[in-house]
Amino acid sequence: MMSLKNFQEKIYALLVPDLIRPKKIKDLKDMNIDVIKGIKDQGQAETLKSGLKVSKIKDLAKVSLDKARSFAEEHDIKVMDMEEWITISKLIMRAEKYRGEIAKKVMLLGIDNAGKTAISKTLTIKYRGNLQAFGQMLKDLLPTKGAVQDRLKVSNVNVMLWDLGGQQQYRKIYLEEPERFFFDASAVLYVIDIQDEERFDETMDYLEKIVKIFHFLKENPYFMILFHKYDPELEMEPKYQVFIKDLTKRVSSNLTEAGIRFQIRNSSVYNDLTVFNAFTELIRIFANVDVQQTINQILEKHARVVGLDNLVLFDLSGVRVGEFCQNDEIRDLINALTIQNLQTLVMQDEQVVLEFENQYFSALPIFLEGKTIILSSVHGDSSVKEKLGQQTPAELEPWLESLME
Repeated sequence: MMSLKNFQEKIYALLVPDLIRPKKIKDLKDMNIDVIKGIKDQGQAETLKSGLKVSKIKDLAKVSLDKARSFAEEHDIKVMDMEEWITISKLIMRAEKYRGEIAKKVMLLGIDNAGKTAISKTLTIKYRGNLQAFGQMLKDLLPTKGAVQDRLKVSNVNVMLWDLGGQQQYRKIYLEEPERFFFDASAVLYVIDIQDEERFDETMDYLEKIVKIFHFLKENPYFMILFHKYDPELEMEPKYQVFIKDLTKRVSSNLTEAGIRFQIRNSSVYNDLTVFNAFTELIRIFANVDVQQTINQILEKHARVVGLDNLVLFDLSGVRVGEFCQNDEIRDLINALTIQNLQTLVMQDEQVVLEFENQYFSALPIFLEGKTIILSSVHGDSSVKEKLGQQTPAELEPWLESLME
């Protein structure tokens, strides 16, 4: 969520620029409908006033979308424009209830049976510290009905996870009342069932509609696209490689054209690290990039001084805070091994050392600047244990304070 001031500026950006602003934002609802930017620009105020019997914003907010669409078609008005005006009026009606920043709003979206509920439960169990068996969780899953919100604490970020059920009847509600669901979103996890070939067109159509809504709301959330249910036994099947290639092209075209920043990843709840990695990458997007770049530079300098090939910094949630890595494959390996051993590192406060394929992984919890961090590395020999244990550079401390508070 944003500050109250930024929220109000977003509202005013939807209205005519020469508007004399009222003392309180709640008074906008009593203004004439021609203060809505599109209505004035197209000279449609009188048409709407006479045809729909509306004069003020609060009157327009009461018009149903079905009625508005029919009216638009009869009076040569673009249906999309009419939908935007109705949505803006409803958003203004809700504006006085806004109370300012509480948590980052992350939306979990996709059509029904894509696997969103399992992802939501996986994240909730992880970040609420719930130790119930993962297998039992899978057995107890039921489809999400409507919108479900969960408050999570990940690193220094408060997150409100909105899991929107994907059944057709619920999707219709979200799309017809976007001001209730899509406004003020920081990020979107959009889930596509990679095994459900027959519904690829349906899920792409839903994605396109969501993108259009964010466009006219002037929202620009970061998108993480998950090709989900890409379970381990499917990785060697050629047809799923074809599906991924085709969907990647379609998704990339849609989001790039809309000017939306995004990543695409494969995921499976049977390899829950794929879900955690995607989610924590979203959290990294919320952090200060300049600070992260400085931390990366400090880590690179330290790694070269002590003779380490790679060095990655994590917080206690397993969120990657900074990195110096030879390549993305090594980075992802360090990320996976650190998360797999997170309980030992945090609960037992012990260094972990593993040998595999003529390489060595080590991770070490360190108390620094009033908080515990984790340094992890993959190195070519067993000296990684001693090298990782050398004194952490003091210049890292103020930047950690800035990033992790």
